Amino acid sequence: MSRSFMSAAVLLFATATGLSGCGNSKAPSKEAFAAALGPVVRDVFCHPIDVMRYDIEGESGGSGFPIVTSPRAPMAGPGSDGKAVAMLDGLANVGLVTRTTFEKSARWSGSTNAFVRQPLISYAPTPKGAPYLHTVERKATNAMVSVPSFCLAKGEVVDVVRWTEPTDFAGHRVSQVTYTYHGVDPIPVMPPAEQARIAEPKESTMPFELRSDGWRPLAR
Repeated sequence: MSRSFMSAAVLLFATATGLSGCGNSKAPSKEAFAAALGPVVRDVFCHPIDVMRYDIEGESGGSGFPIVTSPRAPMAGPGSDGKAVAMLDGLANVGLVTRTTFEKSARWSGSTNAFVRQPLISYAPTPKGAPYLHTVERKATNAMVSVPSFCLAKGEVVDVVRWTEPTDFAGHRVSQVTYTYHGVDPIPVMPPAEQARIAEPKESTMPFELRSDGWRPLAR
């Protein structure tokens, strides 16, 4: 068999394989579901930091970090139980957060009251704490919003266990995907027993829909 024939045969095989792969790119598969699950699972161990935020006069604070609040006992509303502030103070004590006190003209976010000069506290992640304190996209009433969050660990897909045969439902091509996930790189101050618990695989099921760019979690 000539070398030129062998080269042509290899080229034809590679082309055929590539075309076959393209034709099946939207077929349900473990690889496709695992890739789409990665961003969803990543923040599963993150929890919103519920604090009554304050806006400083003349400054654009935004909704992420740093978090600016008041040392005074808050009125009824987000963070009024003080637990989030106590948590941030604890993280400051172990070097994961920088806690800064100062005075400026401010008012609580969402208020139309006049700005008043008052004592304030700012919390910002240190480089050591940045992997565990960052904004996470959460679904609000009409849109996705970035919420400052505290993450115990990074979520990671362990395995795609099974999925249902795709069916048409309400104009979507849908499959129910069951997968396992666990936490990796836990926050360093977490007790060993809790680290072990988070590292254990957990099972969950999520609906997926077929879109133009492949299989994606179904919007809820």
